Amino acid sequence: MSLLVELLMNASRAGEKKVPVLDLAGNRIGEITLPKTFLAPLREDLVWRAFIHLQTHVLQPKGTFKGSGHKYSVESLGAGYGVARISRIRAHGTGKAMAGGMVNLAVGGRPGHPPVPEKKIHKDLNEKEKRAALAVAIAFTADREAVKAKGHRIPEDLPLPVVVDDALQSVAKTREVREFLERIGLGKELERCSEKKVRAGKGKRRGRRYKRRVGPLIVILEDRGIEEAAENIPGVEVVKLKDLSVLHLAPGAKPGRLTIWTRSALEKLDEKILGGLA
Repeated sequence: MSLLVELLMNASRAGEKKVPVLDLAGNRIGEITLPKTFLAPLREDLVWRAFIHLQTHVLQPKGTFKGSGHKYSVESLGAGYGVARISRIRAHGTGKAMAGGMVNLAVGGRPGHPPVPEKKIHKDLNEKEKRAALAVAIAFTADREAVKAKGHRIPEDLPLPVVVDDALQSVAKTREVREFLERIGLGKELERCSEKKVRAGKGKRRGRRYKRRVGPLIVILEDRGIEEAAENIPGVEVVKLKDLSVLHLAPGAKPGRLTIWTRSALEKLDEKILGGLA
């Protein structure tokens, strides 16, 4: 049985669960019924598989230059000269004269078994499996234990999932976004994300010296200024519903990211996930 079909069967048997809708001041202004997508079974293995496959879609093919180590004319002296019969560079008046060349065991020779750009690194994922994994990742965002296990610091009185009025999409100042997050009790979460640690290992000298924690994800239906306003807050990420992916909801292949939904995005969620099945 397809997981999407199983999801619909569970939704028909389950009662309607409602969550409060918050305004920009953090006050409750109403309620909204949770979409059927939040009733998906919590299968971490499905999210992990989808994350690994989708992560390969952003990788760039890489390989060595085909002519690497082949830019010299070489020949072997053969036997009888008391030297190795390795291919040697035909040159005069240079330090490379009669040095080994063309072979991978010589300095300046070709690389041995190098990476090739023809290697297939793009892993295909079935459309239904991808939608099912996305539904499961979304259901994890409403599980308080999973969100806490992810490391997020949330107050006990904050209902999950967090649903906010559409006015959040029109906030155009970073200060206002930060103040809103602090009003709903995420001040400690912002402090956690602002901490910067030095990476252990060689990565510190390869352009990724510092590490930061991943913070709240804000899902919107359309951008009216919120994306640019939130980009300077460490850990906070804004994504449109049409672009929502397992990569956003389960960074590091571990589901349970703290997610804030605008009301319009939540109302269109079943249409995106279930499509014609909803």
